[in-house]
Amino acid sequence: MTNILSGAGSAARGLAKGFIKGGMYLYDTVSDVASETGEHWNNLVAEARAQLAKPNGKPQAEKAEAVGAKDDDQSGNARKTRKHHRRSRGSK
Repeated sequence: MTNILSGAGSAARGLAKGFIKGGMYLYDTVSDVASETGEHWNNLVAEARAQLAKPNGKPQAEKAEAVGAKDDDQSGNARKTRKHHRRSRGSK
């Protein structure tokens, strides 16, 4: 009877070691896949940020300066136009 139990114990031990090895292999594989997925995700985020920074091929700061200068010119012309309208209405 002892021989039977000892044989069953060694078989269970080999089976347990097989499960442990399989779990370790699965853990390593999933860890590698998750790491690669994280790298791809970070690359996508970096590309999206770069595209947001250069929507028309110009850096965002240059575009903002160009828009600001354009707004200044337009608002100056609008002020002149308004003054002109006021003068023309008052002279009638």
